[in-house]
Amino acid sequence: MNPLFCCLPIVFAFVTPLAAHADTSLLRVICEEEDKGAEVSVDGRLKGECPLDIQVNAGYLKLRVVKNVDALHERVFEQDIRMGGGVAMKVKARLMSRLTAAGQRHEAARLLAETEAEQLRKQAEVEVVQRILLALKEQGLEPGKSFRDCEGCPEMVVVPPGSFMMGDPGWQEIFIGHAFAVGKFEVTFAEWDACVAADGCSGYKPEDGGWGRGRRPVIKVRWNDAKQYVEWLSQKTGKAYRLLSEAEWEYAARAGTTTAYSWGDAIGSGNANCVGCDSQWGNKQTAPVGSFKPNAFGLYDMHGNVWEWLEDCYKEDCTRHMVRGGSWNFEPQFARAGKRTSLGPAFRYSGLGFRLARVLP
Repeated sequence: MNPLFCCLPIVFAFVTPLAAHADTSLLRVICEEEDKGAEVSVDGRLKGECPLDIQVNAGYLKLRVVKNVDALHERVFEQDIRMGGGVAMKVKARLMSRLTAAGQRHEAARLLAETEAEQLRKQAEVEVVQRILLALKEQGLEPGKSFRDCEGCPEMVVVPPGSFMMGDPGWQEIFIGHAFAVGKFEVTFAEWDACVAADGCSGYKPEDGGWGRGRRPVIKVRWNDAKQYVEWLSQKTGKAYRLLSEAEWEYAARAGTTTAYSWGDAIGSGNANCVGCDSQWGNKQTAPVGSFKPNAFGLYDMHGNVWEWLEDCYKEDCTRHMVRGGSWNFEPQFARAGKRTSLGPAFRYSGLGFRLARVLP
Protein backbone atom coordinates (compact mmCIF):
# COMPACT_ATOMS: atom_id res chain seq x y z
CA MET A 1 0.00 0.00 0.00
CA ASN A 2 1.46 3.38 -1.00
CA PRO A 3 2.08 5.86 1.87
CA LEU A 4 -0.24 8.85 1.85
CA PHE A 5 1.77 12.09 2.44
CA CYS A 6 0.35 15.19 4.02
CA CYS A 7 2.03 18.54 4.63
CA LEU A 8 2.55 20.09 8.04
CA PRO A 9 4.14 23.54 8.67
CA ILE A 10 7.27 22.25 10.41
CA VAL A 11 7.41 18.45 10.24
CA PHE A 12 6.61 16.05 7.45
CA ALA A 13 4.07 13.30 8.23
CA PHE A 14 3.09 10.20 6.30
CA VAL A 15 0.43 7.54 6.91
CA THR A 16 1.50 3.97 7.50
CA PRO A 17 -0.46 0.88 8.42
CA LEU A 18 -1.69 0.97 12.01
CA ALA A 19 0.70 -0.44 14.55
CA ALA A 20 -0.20 -3.43 16.63
CA HIS A 21 -1.54 -1.09 19.30
CA ALA A 22 -3.96 1.54 18.04
CA ASP A 23 -2.89 3.95 20.75
CA THR A 24 0.74 4.11 19.55
CA SER A 25 2.34 5.54 16.40
CA LEU A 26 5.66 5.41 14.64
CA LEU A 27 7.90 8.48 14.94
CA ARG A 28 10.77 8.48 12.47
CA VAL A 29 13.59 10.98 13.20
CA ILE A 30 16.19 11.71 10.52
CA CYS A 31 19.13 14.13 10.55
CA GLU A 32 21.60 15.82 8.24
CA GLU A 33 24.69 13.75 7.47
CA GLU A 34 26.87 15.77 9.86
CA ASP A 35 24.41 15.21 12.72
CA LYS A 36 24.04 11.45 12.44
CA GLY A 37 24.64 9.84 15.81
CA ALA A 38 22.97 12.68 17.70
CA GLU A 39 21.06 11.62 20.81
CA VAL A 40 17.25 11.49 20.43
CA SER A 41 15.05 12.05 23.49
CA VAL A 42 11.28 12.07 23.86
CA ASP A 43 9.84 13.84 26.91
CA GLY A 44 13.28 13.83 28.51
CA ARG A 45 13.94 10.12 28.00
CA LEU A 46 16.82 9.00 25.81
CA LYS A 47 15.59 6.76 22.98
CA GLY A 48 18.68 6.24 20.85
CA GLU A 49 20.70 7.89 18.11
CA CYS A 50 19.60 9.63 14.94
CA PRO A 51 18.35 8.28 12.52
CA LEU A 52 15.80 6.43 14.63
CA ASP A 53 12.29 4.91 14.50
CA ILE A 54 10.36 5.09 17.79
CA GLN A 55 6.94 3.80 18.85
CA VAL A 56 5.31 6.60 20.86
CA ASN A 57 2.00 7.01 22.64
CA ALA A 58 -0.73 9.26 21.32
CA GLY A 59 -0.79 12.86 22.48
CA TYR A 60 1.68 15.72 22.66
CA LEU A 61 5.35 15.00 23.12
CA LYS A 62 8.60 16.99 23.24
CA LEU A 63 11.23 15.80 20.80
CA ARG A 64 14.84 16.76 21.45
CA VAL A 65 17.85 15.87 19.29
CA VAL A 66 21.27 16.95 20.53
CA LYS A 67 24.85 16.40 19.42
CA ASN A 68 27.74 17.51 21.60
CA VAL A 69 30.48 19.34 19.73
CA ASP A 70 32.75 19.99 22.70
CA ALA A 71 32.41 20.94 26.34
CA LEU A 72 31.17 24.43 25.43
CA HIS A 73 29.16 23.89 22.26
CA GLU A 74 26.35 21.64 21.09
CA ARG A 75 23.93 21.31 18.19
CA VAL A 76 20.27 21.06 19.16
CA PHE A 77 16.82 20.52 17.63
CA GLU A 78 13.70 20.79 19.81
CA GLN A 79 10.04 20.57 18.80
CA ASP A 80 6.62 19.81 20.29
CA ILE A 81 4.74 17.19 18.22
CA ARG A 82 1.19 15.82 18.34
CA MET A 83 0.94 12.08 17.70
CA GLY A 84 -2.07 9.80 17.45
CA GLY A 85 -4.50 7.83 15.34
CA GLY A 86 -1.88 5.33 14.32
CA VAL A 87 -0.40 7.89 11.87
CA ALA A 88 3.35 7.62 11.38
CA MET A 89 5.30 10.88 11.50
CA LYS A 90 8.67 11.70 9.93
CA VAL A 91 10.66 14.58 11.37
CA LYS A 92 13.80 15.93 9.73
CA ALA A 93 15.74 17.43 12.59
CA ARG A 94 17.79 20.46 11.52
CA LEU A 95 20.16 21.02 14.42
CA MET A 96 21.28 24.54 15.34
CA SER A 97 24.52 25.42 17.12
CA ARG A 98 24.37 26.89 20.60
CA LEU A 99 26.29 27.02 23.85
CA THR A 100 26.03 24.28 26.42
CA ALA A 101 25.29 25.24 30.03
CA ALA A 102 29.04 25.21 30.65
CA GLY A 103 29.52 27.27 27.51
CA GLN A 104 27.00 29.85 28.71
CA ARG A 105 28.84 30.14 32.02
CA HIS A 106 32.12 30.48 30.17
CA GLU A 107 30.71 33.16 27.86
CA ALA A 108 29.25 35.12 30.77
CA ALA A 109 32.62 35.03 32.53
CA ARG A 110 34.37 36.14 29.34
CA LEU A 111 32.01 39.07 28.84
CA LEU A 112 32.43 40.11 32.46
CA ALA A 113 36.21 39.96 32.12
CA GLU A 114 36.05 42.02 28.92
CA THR A 115 33.83 44.61 30.60
CA GLU A 116 36.18 44.89 33.55
CA ALA A 117 39.20 45.14 31.24
CA GLU A 118 37.45 47.86 29.22
CA GLN A 119 36.71 49.81 32.39
CA LEU A 120 40.35 49.52 33.47
CA ARG A 121 41.51 50.60 30.00
CA LYS A 122 39.23 53.63 30.05
CA GLN A 123 40.42 54.58 33.52
CA ALA A 124 44.05 54.25 32.43
CA GLU A 125 43.35 56.48 29.42
CA VAL A 126 41.75 59.10 31.66
CA GLU A 127 44.81 59.07 33.91
CA VAL A 128 47.14 59.44 30.91
CA VAL A 129 45.14 62.40 29.58
CA GLN A 130 45.09 64.09 32.99
CA ARG A 131 48.83 63.60 33.44
CA ILE A 132 49.63 65.02 29.99
CA LEU A 133 47.29 67.99 30.40
CA LEU A 134 48.95 68.84 33.70
CA ALA A 135 52.41 68.66 32.10
CA LEU A 136 51.26 70.89 29.24
CA LYS A 137 49.85 73.43 31.66
CA GLU A 138 53.13 73.57 33.56
CA GLN A 139 54.89 74.36 30.27
CA GLY A 140 52.35 76.96 29.23
CA LEU A 141 51.18 74.77 26.34
CA GLU A 142 47.50 74.35 27.08
CA PRO A 143 45.28 72.81 24.36
CA GLY A 144 44.20 75.33 21.75
CA LYS A 145 47.18 77.60 22.32
CA SER A 146 48.99 78.61 19.14
CA PHE A 147 52.71 79.39 18.85
CA ARG A 148 55.57 79.79 16.38
CA ASP A 149 59.09 78.48 16.92
CA CYS A 150 60.61 81.28 14.87
CA GLU A 151 59.68 84.33 12.84
CA GLY A 152 58.20 83.05 9.60
CA CYS A 153 57.73 79.54 10.97
CA PRO A 154 54.31 77.91 10.54
CA GLU A 155 51.87 78.69 13.32
CA MET A 156 51.16 75.57 15.39
CA VAL A 157 48.23 74.68 17.68
CA VAL A 158 48.44 72.42 20.73
CA VAL A 159 46.10 69.42 20.36
CA PRO A 160 45.25 67.42 23.51
CA PRO A 161 45.34 63.64 23.86
CA GLY A 162 42.07 61.76 23.74
CA SER A 163 39.91 59.08 22.12
CA PHE A 164 37.84 59.20 18.95
CA MET A 165 35.93 56.94 16.58
CA MET A 166 37.94 56.55 13.38
CA GLY A 167 36.56 55.49 10.01
CA ASP A 168 34.04 56.20 7.26
CA PRO A 169 32.54 53.62 7.27
CA GLY A 170 33.85 51.09 9.76
CA TRP A 171 34.15 52.72 13.16
CA GLN A 172 37.14 51.87 15.33
CA GLU A 173 37.93 53.51 18.65
CA ILE A 174 41.42 55.01 18.68
CA PHE A 175 43.24 56.48 21.66
CA ILE A 176 45.73 59.24 20.97
CA GLY A 177 47.88 58.90 24.06
CA HIS A 178 50.10 61.93 23.49
CA ALA A 179 49.75 65.65 23.01
CA PHE A 180 51.16 67.14 19.83
CA ALA A 181 51.03 70.36 17.88
CA VAL A 182 49.36 70.63 14.47
CA GLY A 183 49.79 73.29 11.84
CA LYS A 184 47.04 75.87 12.26
CA PHE A 185 47.00 76.13 8.47
CA GLU A 186 48.32 74.12 5.55
CA VAL A 187 51.94 75.04 4.79
CA THR A 188 51.86 78.17 2.65
CA PHE A 189 53.88 79.32 -0.33
CA ALA A 190 55.47 82.00 1.88
CA GLU A 191 56.70 79.33 4.31
CA TRP A 192 57.91 77.10 1.50
CA ASP A 193 59.68 79.94 -0.27
CA ALA A 194 61.50 80.74 2.99
CA CYS A 195 62.95 77.23 2.88
CA VAL A 196 64.10 77.70 -0.71
CA ALA A 197 65.60 81.12 0.10
CA ALA A 198 67.61 79.46 2.89
CA ASP A 199 69.04 76.95 0.38
CA GLY A 200 66.71 74.24 1.57
CA CYS A 201 64.00 72.10 -0.06
CA SER A 202 66.41 71.26 -2.93
CA GLY A 203 65.78 74.72 -4.33
CA TYR A 204 62.47 73.52 -5.76
CA LYS A 205 60.06 76.40 -6.34
CA PRO A 206 56.65 75.04 -7.40
CA GLU A 207 54.57 77.21 -9.68
CA ASP A 208 51.42 78.73 -8.24
CA GLY A 209 49.16 78.42 -11.29
CA GLY A 210 48.90 82.19 -11.49
CA TRP A 211 46.76 82.23 -8.33
CA GLY A 212 49.37 83.93 -6.15
CA ARG A 213 51.78 82.75 -3.48
CA GLY A 214 51.96 84.28 0.00
CA ARG A 215 49.16 82.81 2.17
CA ARG A 216 47.91 80.32 -0.36
CA PRO A 217 48.78 76.68 0.41
CA VAL A 218 51.89 75.46 -1.35
CA ILE A 219 50.91 73.04 -4.13
CA LYS A 220 52.57 70.63 -6.55
CA VAL A 221 54.77 69.10 -3.87
CA ARG A 222 55.70 65.46 -3.69
CA TRP A 223 55.79 63.45 -0.48
CA ASN A 224 59.58 63.68 -0.50
CA ASP A 225 59.33 67.46 -1.01
CA ALA A 226 57.21 67.71 2.11
CA LYS A 227 59.69 65.56 4.02
CA GLN A 228 62.53 67.87 2.94
CA TYR A 229 60.66 70.88 4.31
CA VAL A 230 60.09 69.01 7.59
CA GLU A 231 63.81 68.23 7.84
CA TRP A 232 64.81 71.84 7.07
CA LEU A 233 62.40 73.31 9.64
CA SER A 234 63.50 70.81 12.31
CA GLN A 235 67.14 71.77 11.78
CA LYS A 236 66.32 75.48 11.74
CA THR A 237 64.34 75.42 15.00
CA GLY A 238 65.88 72.51 16.85
CA LYS A 239 62.37 71.10 17.28
CA ALA A 240 60.99 67.76 16.07
CA TYR A 241 58.64 68.48 13.16
CA ARG A 242 57.03 65.75 11.05
CA LEU A 243 53.99 64.90 8.98
CA LEU A 244 50.84 63.72 10.75
CA SER A 245 49.86 60.07 10.97
CA GLU A 246 46.46 59.09 9.59
CA ALA A 247 45.00 58.64 13.06
CA GLU A 248 46.36 62.01 14.22
CA TRP A 249 45.02 63.75 11.12
CA GLU A 250 41.49 62.37 11.52
CA TYR A 251 41.51 63.06 15.25
CA ALA A 252 42.54 66.66 14.54
CA ALA A 253 40.00 67.01 11.71
CA ARG A 254 37.10 65.68 13.76
CA ALA A 255 38.00 67.81 16.79
CA GLY A 256 35.68 65.86 19.07
CA THR A 257 32.87 65.26 16.55
CA THR A 258 31.55 62.07 14.95
CA THR A 259 29.96 63.71 11.91
CA ALA A 260 31.19 63.67 8.31
CA TYR A 261 32.60 67.19 8.67
CA SER A 262 33.58 69.00 11.83
CA TRP A 263 30.43 71.17 11.52
CA GLY A 264 27.92 68.40 10.68
CA ASP A 265 26.96 65.71 8.18
CA ALA A 266 26.09 68.10 5.35
CA ILE A 267 28.73 70.13 3.53
CA GLY A 268 26.55 73.22 3.82
CA SER A 269 27.39 76.55 2.24
CA GLY A 270 30.63 78.47 2.57
CA ASN A 271 32.30 76.04 4.98
CA ALA A 272 35.11 74.77 2.75
CA ASN A 273 36.76 75.08 -0.65
CA CYS A 274 35.61 72.16 -2.82
CA VAL A 275 33.38 71.44 -5.81
CA GLY A 276 29.81 72.29 -4.83
CA CYS A 277 30.79 73.81 -1.48
CA ASP A 278 29.43 77.23 -2.47
CA SER A 279 32.64 79.23 -2.09
CA GLN A 280 34.20 81.73 -4.49
CA TRP A 281 37.17 79.42 -5.09
CA GLY A 282 35.41 76.05 -5.53
CA ASN A 283 36.47 74.20 -8.69
CA LYS A 284 38.56 77.23 -9.67
CA GLN A 285 41.66 77.52 -7.47
CA THR A 286 43.02 77.26 -3.93
CA ALA A 287 41.84 79.71 -1.29
CA PRO A 288 44.17 81.67 1.01
CA VAL A 289 44.58 79.62 4.20
CA GLY A 290 42.21 80.58 6.99
CA SER A 291 39.42 81.71 4.66
CA PHE A 292 36.84 79.56 6.49
CA LYS A 293 35.92 79.00 10.12
CA PRO A 294 38.25 76.80 12.22
CA ASN A 295 37.17 73.60 13.93
CA ALA A 296 36.91 73.16 17.70
CA PHE A 297 40.67 72.56 17.97
CA GLY A 298 41.37 75.86 16.22
CA LEU A 299 42.56 74.28 12.95
CA TYR A 300 41.66 75.68 9.54
CA ASP A 301 40.96 74.02 6.18
CA MET A 302 40.97 70.43 7.43
CA HIS A 303 38.22 69.87 4.84
CA GLY A 304 38.92 70.92 1.26
CA ASN A 305 41.38 73.41 -0.27
CA VAL A 306 44.26 70.92 -0.84
CA TRP A 307 44.89 67.27 -0.13
CA GLU A 308 47.44 66.86 2.66
CA TRP A 309 50.33 64.39 2.59
CA LEU A 310 50.56 62.12 5.65
CA GLU A 311 53.41 60.06 7.07
CA ASP A 312 51.64 56.70 6.72
CA CYS A 313 52.14 54.25 3.89
CA TYR A 314 49.10 52.70 2.22
CA LYS A 315 48.71 49.54 4.31
CA GLU A 316 52.20 48.02 4.03
CA ASP A 317 52.82 49.37 0.54
CA CYS A 318 55.20 52.32 0.82
CA THR A 319 55.08 52.90 -2.91
CA ARG A 320 51.97 54.88 -1.92
CA HIS A 321 51.32 57.29 0.94
CA MET A 322 48.07 58.42 2.47
CA VAL A 323 46.51 61.80 1.76
CA ARG A 324 43.47 63.29 3.49
CA GLY A 325 41.11 66.22 3.34
CA GLY A 326 39.97 66.63 -0.26
CA SER A 327 40.71 69.70 -2.37
CA TRP A 328 39.31 72.64 -4.31
CA ASN A 329 38.64 70.49 -7.41
CA PHE A 330 37.10 67.44 -5.68
CA GLU A 331 33.51 66.87 -4.57
CA PRO A 332 32.42 67.14 -0.90
CA GLN A 333 32.49 63.38 -0.23
CA PHE A 334 36.27 63.44 -0.63
CA ALA A 335 36.53 66.07 2.12
CA ARG A 336 34.83 63.87 4.74
CA ALA A 337 36.87 63.45 7.92
CA GLY A 338 37.07 59.68 7.46
CA LYS A 339 37.72 59.56 3.71
CA ARG A 340 40.97 57.70 2.89
CA THR A 341 42.98 58.13 -0.30
CA SER A 342 46.54 57.30 -1.27
CA LEU A 343 48.95 58.54 -3.93
CA GLY A 344 52.40 57.63 -5.21
CA PRO A 345 55.07 59.67 -3.38
CA ALA A 346 56.30 61.24 -6.64
CA PHE A 347 52.88 62.65 -7.49
CA ARG A 348 52.54 66.43 -7.87
CA TYR A 349 49.46 68.44 -8.77
CA SER A 350 47.67 71.71 -8.09
CA GLY A 351 45.42 70.32 -5.37
CA LEU A 352 48.09 68.64 -3.25
CA GLY A 353 49.97 70.16 -0.29
CA PHE A 354 50.70 69.25 3.33
CA ARG A 355 50.32 70.22 6.98
CA LEU A 356 52.81 69.87 9.81
CA ALA A 357 52.87 68.16 13.18
CA ARG A 358 55.33 68.88 15.93
CA VAL A 359 56.36 66.70 18.87
CA LEU A 360 55.72 68.33 22.24
CA PRO A 361 57.99 67.75 25.24
